[in-house]
Amino acid sequence: MVGLLTKDPNEILEEGSQIVAEIKKNPPMNMLGHVTSSYFSPNLNKSIALAVIKNGKNLKGKTLYIPMKKKVIEVIVSDSIFLDKAGSRLNA
Repeated sequence: MVGLLTKDPNEILEEGSQIVAEIKKNPPMNMLGHVTSSYFSPNLNKSIALAVIKNGKNLKGKTLYIPMKKKVIEVIVSDSIFLDKAGSRLNA
């Protein structure tokens, strides 16, 4: 399980969307995984998502793609914790 951040912070991903490493002109494309949940975070003022991706933890910082019918959405693989990684708010 990894996090995904969209290049456009207002773009909210569709849950279940497939994730690929490269866009090919003609399908099929090699699917790496899919989006499991996606929301707009008012605390972070941007969209965040979680995904299951093959070797996802090794892909942190890499750009991947989500092909949709009318466009391709670029995402960056991130850590699955988006806020307070140190846990300081829990112990405040």
